[in-house]
Amino acid sequence: MRKNWKTGTALIMSLLLLTACGNSGNTPASEQTNTAPGKEKEVVNQQPVKLKLLTISSDQARQTIMKEYIKANLANELPGIEIEYEETSDVGAKMKVYNASGELPDVFWSGADYATAIINAGNQLNLEQSITDSGFINKFAVKEALKYKDGIYALSSGADAYFTPKIFYHKDIFQANNIEIPTTYDELVQASEKLLEAGIQPIAAPGKGGWAPAFFMIQNMIQIEDPAVAQQLVENKIDFTHPVVKNGLDRVVKLAEMGAFGPGAANVDYGPAKEAFTQNKAAMYMMFSWELADLEANVPDVGIFDWPSAGEKYTPGSAIQFWGSPLAGYAVSAKSKNVEAAVKLAQYLAEQDAKYFTDTGSLVTLDVGATSTPAPLMQANIDAYNEANIKIPSLTVMMDPKTSTEYSNFGSLLMTGDYTSDDFIKDFNDLWLANTYFE
Repeated sequence: MRKNWKTGTALIMSLLLLTACGNSGNTPASEQTNTAPGKEKEVVNQQPVKLKLLTISSDQARQTIMKEYIKANLANELPGIEIEYEETSDVGAKMKVYNASGELPDVFWSGADYATAIINAGNQLNLEQSITDSGFINKFAVKEALKYKDGIYALSSGADAYFTPKIFYHKDIFQANNIEIPTTYDELVQASEKLLEAGIQPIAAPGKGGWAPAFFMIQNMIQIEDPAVAQQLVENKIDFTHPVVKNGLDRVVKLAEMGAFGPGAANVDYGPAKEAFTQNKAAMYMMFSWELADLEANVPDVGIFDWPSAGEKYTPGSAIQFWGSPLAGYAVSAKSKNVEAAVKLAQYLAEQDAKYFTDTGSLVTLDVGATSTPAPLMQANIDAYNEANIKIPSLTVMMDPKTSTEYSNFGSLLMTGDYTSDDFIKDFNDLWLANTYFE
């Protein structure tokens, strides 16, 4: 019902007169407050808090989260906060520069391969007390997964714990070339040979910067022979001279030598590798399952299969590598001038991540009160995760920044086909032994 404007005007004028009479005239207008019965005083024209955010934009999922979730909902969820956005696909490189200068963004994406240096410099805030006092920590189903040494230094949706490396494939390309899903490594090689003969690139994977080899390929080529050896490597109980580890490196080299990854594989970035698959230029795509939702929605013939076996101690799907680190997520600068607001922003960002992943059918450990029905392929991936008997964390999160950087560099060389497993072990093993992460 529309109110009578005359009545409303009279009421407002009466209130103005009462306010004027109650003011002695000695209080400057800029310091006056409006008071209503039963309410505390509110400051007039409060200035917004301005924060700088550096976040990751390496893939379609991250870009969608930023545009359709973080930016779209900010004004409603965090009124009074203005964000200066900086987006990049290489947050690690940016943060190394910021950390060296001591002038960090208020909130930034933290990664296991560079966060330890920032924490050791005293520049990354321990969030444990803040999120405990606010009760935000109680939204996490697995609180232990947040802990790094003496505290909590990053907030995430918890989806990382459910992301695993998969092999995506084009069903129609396989069918047209009479190729069955490989269940052994030798069958994967044979399928690649058949595809090369047909003029089709067998596998797409980002080799630039050693991305695929470092983050999942080397580890899975070890795992498919003996998951126990991969677990021992992750726990720093063995080194890269172990024969099963060498065999895993050899498997990467063999595929590279035969041209399975396509020309110039060591220089192919994340985006072009995905495009090679989505544009039907490559029959298979090795990547984490975070790409699954986008591929299932936009590649009609896409399928997934488990890493094929290379030994009797592993059957496809019996063991998986999971992504994730307590240092991966949204972090707060310990030197922020608006720490309280920055922590609220980090919490908000983690929640928006969780809403996106929940909406696309992924599992998360951060409860945002949302549920969804996964698409068929996503449900198959969830089922495979739950059925795996052995779940092994990612090797790269067990490395200090220097070790991680060199691991990626030498991993990239494996993609050339001109760099052997012996070369890799000679160049990297001493660095692994000097890795300070476990200290």
